[in-house]
Amino acid sequence: MLNFNFYNPTHIVFGKDTLDQLNTLVPLNAKVLVTYGGGSVKKFGTLENVIKNLPGREIFEFGGIEPNP
Repeated sequence: MLNFNFYNPTHIVFGKDTLDQLNTLVPLNAKVLVTYGGGSVKKFGTLENVIKNLPGREIFEFGGIEPNP
């Protein structure tokens, strides 16, 4: 195995109406990967709200992720 250093800072914003902050938190030139499991993210409009709050970004979806038991 090759030696390496991996640095992965994470900024978590949690709470009511925090999706409205996405536009200021995600750089304009970002490529965004939205991952999700089942259909509830679409059923409740969460995915649509995320995409709406990220105008001008290149957005990719990866759905159908199975839960880790």
